[in-house]
Amino acid sequence: MSWLVLTLNTLVTFALLLVLVRWIGSTQLTQLTYFNWVAGASMGNIAADMMAARSWRDWTSAGLTLVVFTAAAILAAYIALKSRSFRRVSTGEPVVLIHKGALVRENLRRTKVNLDVLMMLLREKGYFAYDEIEYGILEPTGNLSILPVQAAQSVSKRDLVEGPDLCPEGQGPYVEIVVDGEVDRDKLRSTGRDEAWLEQEIRKRGGSGLADVMYLAVNAQGQVIIDLHRRNSSEDGPPPGPSSRS
Repeated sequence: MSWLVLTLNTLVTFALLLVLVRWIGSTQLTQLTYFNWVAGASMGNIAADMMAARSWRDWTSAGLTLVVFTAAAILAAYIALKSRSFRRVSTGEPVVLIHKGALVRENLRRTKVNLDVLMMLLREKGYFAYDEIEYGILEPTGNLSILPVQAAQSVSKRDLVEGPDLCPEGQGPYVEIVVDGEVDRDKLRSTGRDEAWLEQEIRKRGGSGLADVMYLAVNAQGQVIIDLHRRNSSEDGPPPGPSSRS
């Protein structure tokens, strides 16, 4: 393939792609949903085939595919605008992960969001404990929208900046000791506590052992956040109550 043909293919493909992306709308540019992301990635792959085409026939064939695909994406967006049921399938819908300080485990399983990811999303918002959250909603974009418990925030953002409650290891006000029934022994030792203390805390709050614990964290003042519903999270049954904190 000559350099001249390759250059012309690239320039014409770029111009066509620019027109089609403008045609498809601004939501495609921001890739607001996974549907937009998939559509953008597919258009990019088709455009790459156009730029690497070795003949005019190959280029026009890929170009037609790109135009048809773009038209299909626009049609899908129009149908989603008119039909909420189709919109749920194509773009998804918000899912509540935290309700009144308690994890909604069925929704965590459905969205395949584990506790580590959830706590990371909360920390990005400036919160280090999920029982500080009235509502936590996973948006179709993958972002977490939260409504904090305004009247019961034990740690304000100013406290996080000034650091009066931060643990010595710099992990925030709470050190996560148990996540999904697994003990982080290094973090446990960093708090100056041992497994005997951990077992005592579990039994004090009504648990029979580590197998019951979904989440446990402690701060420098000795306050413990614990969720004893790990067994319930793997079984069908009534939704568990909120975690305890003391």
